[in-house]
Amino acid sequence: MRSIYVILIALMTTCCAYNKDIPTNSKAYNARVTFYSTDGRWGSRVADTKTTRAKEGITIAAHPDFKFGTKVYIPALKGKLGDGVFIVQDRGSAVTKKRASRGRAYVFDVYVRSHSKVRSSARNSTEYMKVYVIKA
Repeated sequence: MRSIYVILIALMTTCCAYNKDIPTNSKAYNARVTFYSTDGRWGSRVADTKTTRAKEGITIAAHPDFKFGTKVYIPALKGKLGDGVFIVQDRGSAVTKKRASRGRAYVFDVYVRSHSKVRSSARNSTEYMKVYVIKA
């Protein structure tokens, strides 16, 4: 009986330690997370008029349901691409039309600096991740 209590306490501690990173003023989504890099005629320009260029670890493209400037926390990317907190600064047809998820879920497209980093990020990440949209 005592070992069960020890296990429960250990599980509760782990659970609470994990949840401390999740902002309390956020809404969770199970979303498709993809990666993109700049090329072509647009370069690293973004759709948000307040921002001039995309930045790795900060810029994310999202559906118009999420206004420019909205903060998005993706725990699975913490330590891989900055601190896991991104700012909606861009749009794109894949995220706007939810094409990458075949219309089933929101798509968040994370900016990275190079095409090789797009490939390695995609290879080392799951397609669908828990995403927390932080309410202002």
